[in-house]
Amino acid sequence: MSRTIEVSDLEKLFSLLIKKLKEESVSTMEINTDLYRFIPADKWDSFEENISETGSIFDDIDNLKLIISEKNTPLTYVDFDRLATVLHTISQIRNPI
Repeated sequence: MSRTIEVSDLEKLFSLLIKKLKEESVSTMEINTDLYRFIPADKWDSFEENISETGSIFDDIDNLKLIISEKNTPLTYVDFDRLATVLHTISQIRNPI
């Protein structure tokens, strides 16, 4: 069984998420914790394997900001992972588990 999602739906979702932050008067997110456990996409469905890779949210943010500030910085699919980590972090800050 599989699911599909339209790119236009992703665009709407991102817009709604940004709108939610703005409605809550959130203009800046302060992130104090740098390191996180990183699970590469090719290992997401490997439940038996113990994955101990580490990522840096600070590096992720710095790399994403380069895309905005330097026009020649190429956008790659790794940046999807970086943005996903930022979104996960925002979720944890605004709605801690």
